[in-house]
Amino acid sequence: MALKAFSQEWMDAWLKSIQTSQEYKEIAKEWEGSVSIIVNPDPSKGIPDPVYMWTDYWHGEAKDFHYCDKAKAESANFVMSGDYIRWKQVAKKELDSTKALMQGKLKLKGDLTYVVKHVKTVNKVVDLLAALDTVFPDD
Repeated sequence: MALKAFSQEWMDAWLKSIQTSQEYKEIAKEWEGSVSIIVNPDPSKGIPDPVYMWTDYWHGEAKDFHYCDKAKAESANFVMSGDYIRWKQVAKKELDSTKALMQGKLKLKGDLTYVVKHVKTVNKVVDLLAALDTVFPDD
């Protein structure tokens, strides 16, 4: 059964897929820090309000994924924000998240060089997200 994008159930499934990935544990053993994802509202696509998601990683472990408020999201080590359509493209692997950051399609508050240094970790997290059977609000 497809999971509804941006639901807690979807985030839980994503977290579980990361936690059970031995490949992720190896690739991400040097990653330290939280990453928040901010999806800008797009009422025409079924996103009436901003979505704030908190994800937390430490040395190959995914610790916690949950919704949060704006203040919590903005306190993450890395704050990634962008329009719904861009996040949908990332989640479907139609857009490379690191390239999207460098091209300004997604915005980053945090150390871009750290993210680029750990691009394999970022790509693995996105691979695991893309593997989820997901239905998006405008599908």
